[in-house]
Amino acid sequence: MYRKMIIFILLLILIFQAGCLYAIRRDGPYQGKVVDQETREPIEGVVVLGTWWVYHFSPAGGYSTYYDAHETVTDKRGEFIISGEGLRILSNLQPMHFIVFKDGYKYREGQWHVLKTDVPLSILEEEKIQWDGDMPIFPLKKLTVEEKSKQDSPNFPSDASGHKIKLFLQEINKDRTERGLRPIGTQR
Repeated sequence: MYRKMIIFILLLILIFQAGCLYAIRRDGPYQGKVVDQETREPIEGVVVLGTWWVYHFSPAGGYSTYYDAHETVTDKRGEFIISGEGLRILSNLQPMHFIVFKDGYKYREGQWHVLKTDVPLSILEEEKIQWDGDMPIFPLKKLTVEEKSKQDSPNFPSDASGHKIKLFLQEINKDRTERGLRPIGTQR
């Protein structure tokens, strides 16, 4: 019995060290602000989509599956709040992935927990995220007509039901329609 308990504890330690399981973690709330990169004025009506994925460990390697999505839009101050998934105990739910999207602007996306590491969200990052206390400020670059025609729509989880990402799909479809592309169906 004692031997089995030691093996179990060692197995738990190994799993925690592999990074696929969180002992205790509070997920959310997530709040931020979106501003125009040039004018620094707040942008109202920006869609912020948060998605969560569950990490599965296997001997052949790990993989993730879609878990949930929450979306909101920025208010007149350019601010938003996404509630998150709450208290998680012994969970393999990964931290939120976000997409900040507004038709006519370059979108931003990444892993929320990476924001404070001072690592650019991408190699092509034009400007790092600024901070106002604990609130990240996302500067969005207004796109020219030529830049807009070259920008792809952001990817989103195909497993998410239409009602979970309705605002996000509406904003993508506004962009697609303006570029002469077929809208994506909002009913999944």
